[in-house]
Amino acid sequence: MSWLWSALMPHPPVLLPEIGRGREKEAVKTLQGIEQITSAIRKPDFLFVLSPHQPYSSGALFINSADVYHGSFALFGVPHVKLSMISADISEICAYLEKSGIPVRMKAFEDLTRDQGSMVPLYFMKRAWGDLPPVIISSPIGLAPHQAFAMGQFLAQFPVKKNFALLASGDLSHRLTPDAPAGYEPEYAPIFESAVEEALKMSSPDPLFSLDEFLIERAGECGLRSLMAMLGLVSCMPDSSIDIFSHEWPFGVGYCNALWRNHE
Repeated sequence: MSWLWSALMPHPPVLLPEIGRGREKEAVKTLQGIEQITSAIRKPDFLFVLSPHQPYSSGALFINSADVYHGSFALFGVPHVKLSMISADISEICAYLEKSGIPVRMKAFEDLTRDQGSMVPLYFMKRAWGDLPPVIISSPIGLAPHQAFAMGQFLAQFPVKKNFALLASGDLSHRLTPDAPAGYEPEYAPIFESAVEEALKMSSPDPLFSLDEFLIERAGECGLRSLMAMLGLVSCMPDSSIDIFSHEWPFGVGYCNALWRNHE
């Protein structure tokens, strides 16, 4: 068995029609990109989710060790929109990553209500598939970018017994327009967005590794480490080409939909 695909997807709750109530149409390219991804992929046996909205663990990959997950969009006024799923067995992959040099921290949090990084992409996948496969939900935020890239490379070599897929959830710069929610950084935010797009086109981390820490901090991103892990995984594949389906910032926040597929 093998890795089937890896997708970079954004996670603004406003994309859900139940929440956006029409505003989601301002991000029509993003919605079209999500539709292209969910139409192009098939449901794996297990799904490894990287969400920057899971708990932070300094210097380590955090893995949510709950046996089941559930959550709703109650924080956004629609408590009736809910998701539930079961966890995949994490023991082997945790042991493998730690042996490879990636520190892992674990704790169980069943409720995903505050984790829009998982909930939003999984909402669209559930809508496409009808139900969700077993998942491993984690956060790479505690890792340095080079560690996240290395983790992706290690994941590519993981002795997979079934079909796996990697969901790299992450929004990009939050400071792209004067009305952006985290302020406006016209000098730094566009450079970060351009580097992301170049890295995806090249299937290489080099454009992102060339950015200094100050610029990355000023860009105000949350998806860099998720993306770096995806690039690490893809870099080890015979065909490392990535399709970019959309990249826009309608609310001052960068949203990108990109997909790597295993064509073997």
